[in-house]
Amino acid sequence: MDMVEKMREIIIDQSTDKSGGERPDLHTWDGGRLREGCYLLFEDRIFEQLVLNEYTIALMQYLLGRSMVLSTVYSHVRTKGDPALPLHTDQWTLQLSDPVSVAVANYALVDYKRDHGAFAAVPGSNHLLRRPVSPDETDVYKNPDCIPLEMSAGSVVVTAGNTWHGAYERKVRGLRLNTAVVYCRSYIQTQERIREGATQEMLDRNPARFADLMGVNNFLGFGREGPDFKKARALLSRFD
Repeated sequence: MDMVEKMREIIIDQSTDKSGGERPDLHTWDGGRLREGCYLLFEDRIFEQLVLNEYTIALMQYLLGRSMVLSTVYSHVRTKGDPALPLHTDQWTLQLSDPVSVAVANYALVDYKRDHGAFAAVPGSNHLLRRPVSPDETDVYKNPDCIPLEMSAGSVVVTAGNTWHGAYERKVRGLRLNTAVVYCRSYIQTQERIREGATQEMLDRNPARFADLMGVNNFLGFGREGPDFKKARALLSRFD
């Protein structure tokens, strides 16, 4: 819970900085919409620890393969009056295939309850539907197959990129915060400039797997000098 509390503070600080105005209180804020939290990996070292969570990594590797990379560390900052987040998938224009190309670990930083803006999902959609959500199916309140995932702060929901999901409206004062850690296959463009933002200091203080997730060992993205296949061999050697 100490990690949860620290992430809350960092996200609120960034949202305040981007939104302007007074700093919101986690439990009593009722002053309008706030900006999202983005590029959080580079805000504090605690997010470096989060993206290396061994249990999440195991699930993500099962879904995406061993060469997966980090795509974004993001926070949906939701307040009273924000509309419900429509049902959608996280693979966007990609074919909603199985195996998937994108997956998300959604860490709850506050208690998730239906009227507090709980995570919404359509169970089995990643296996049974494998298609985009049509306009008449996006309403989390009207879709008969959609359910709230209610859980305590510190819990995590892992969804494949073709899972139909969204969020219920927050109907009470205070903030609904999360940290969404998105991973993808190495040939997918990352949402944030993860590899470009990596510093040698970050790489030095973390295990070798961190560099793999940052994409610095991906030989793709080369110029006139050509590909450096030593990076690929180094990556594969860690999984022998």
